[in-house]
Amino acid sequence: MTDSIERGGRSAHVYDGLRDLIVRGGLAPGARVVEQEVAARMGVGRTPVREALQLLLTEGYLVASEGGRRQLAVAPLRDEDVEELFGLIADLEAAAVRKISELDETSRATLAASLGDANDLFGSTVAQVPLDLDGAYETHKAFHATLTDSLAGPRLAWLLGMVRPQVGRYEYVYGALLEGALGVATNEHEDIVAAVREGDAVRVEAALRHNWRNASSRLRGAIRRVPSAPEADTDATSPPDA
Repeated sequence: MTDSIERGGRSAHVYDGLRDLIVRGGLAPGARVVEQEVAARMGVGRTPVREALQLLLTEGYLVASEGGRRQLAVAPLRDEDVEELFGLIADLEAAAVRKISELDETSRATLAASLGDANDLFGSTVAQVPLDLDGAYETHKAFHATLTDSLAGPRLAWLLGMVRPQVGRYEYVYGALLEGALGVATNEHEDIVAAVREGDAVRVEAALRHNWRNASSRLRGAIRRVPSAPEADTDATSPPDA
């Protein structure tokens, strides 16, 4: 979130709620988002809604129609965007893990243990049938956050906070298509954990990039198996309650 919206204010409440719905597929690609309707359902004035929608538009969660009366809709999901977003998150996380070599042995061991626990939880979650999509999304995010949160400076942490939900949107919407295929990611995570334990920043970065590159390939393969990105030509009728 940028300085244009004050954390904890009404605009932030609208922004957070709508972004979460978009990321988790509660508002499908193509769904129209109407300022007046969102304001009425969330019990806030139109000004905070307008501010939140503008930020969501700027960040790419919404798109605006061209010409005539401007209408906002949830942005489409595109195959070609996956490579860009996953490459970007890999670059940002790689910038953070370069500090691994600065940690002492005890700190590395503690971080590696936390990562191992996070990966075990992710592995047990994605092994469930049917796939627990919420659990898979949250535990995967937790593994990568555990890796970078203690290493990233404030600016890098802010950038990661901006990009992670964009990546998560694709993981969440198409995750069900990867049921039974996510277990391999735990092996990739184990390579990251082992490199962290050794304090080898070069190896950590290589394993991390390998993980995100494979994740991109898995997801793009899933997207290609459906005729087109899921879309809805409806109004956003279920924004979160205030």
